[in-house]
Amino acid sequence: MKQLRYLTVTLLALLFVSVSLTAQVRINPKVGVNVSAVDAKLKDIRAEARVGWNAGLDLRFGEGALYFTPGVHYFNYTARLIKDLDDPNDVEFKDETTIQNLKVPVNIGLRLTGEGGLLQLHAKGGVTPSYVLSVKEKAGFAFDKDSLKDWTFGANVGLGVDVLFLTVDLNYEIGLSDYFEGAEGKNNMLTLSAGIKF
Repeated sequence: MKQLRYLTVTLLALLFVSVSLTAQVRINPKVGVNVSAVDAKLKDIRAEARVGWNAGLDLRFGEGALYFTPGVHYFNYTARLIKDLDDPNDVEFKDETTIQNLKVPVNIGLRLTGEGGLLQLHAKGGVTPSYVLSVKEKAGFAFDKDSLKDWTFGANVGLGVDVLFLTVDLNYEIGLSDYFEGAEGKNNMLTLSAGIKF
């Protein structure tokens, strides 16, 4: 609950800052693919996150070199579940499940090549609160939504290019908090997204 209050205050403060920026707003819907790197041990199960897809919307507030860019994104990715063997001669038991997250990145962007040209490069960085929406349960594995922390936080950095109204962004999120309930393991994620800007 304390984290939720902290998140709410942070988002309200950033919203206030964005309103004080100039009135120019760009809307940037996008879709992409992501690769997760996490490895954790949960009782007798090892969980490894892998590849997934994402879709969402970013806003860009402000003119000039700096801009404010909050967003909301749905992430769906695969986790490989591997059950520990009681006997070395046993056959390894594994399966895959899907995890759905809602991410709310809050970034500050820097236009590296200015604004208004045919080709524009930009960099961004900030924080990403994430909330677990659901986990697809698999028979034989005690792994569900309760196995994950509801809220996690990450720091992210990214580079992007705009060509006219098209956008491509490469983003890396570094996990700042443990992803699993009762086990160590942070979720680092690389995302490549493409979208349109209007």
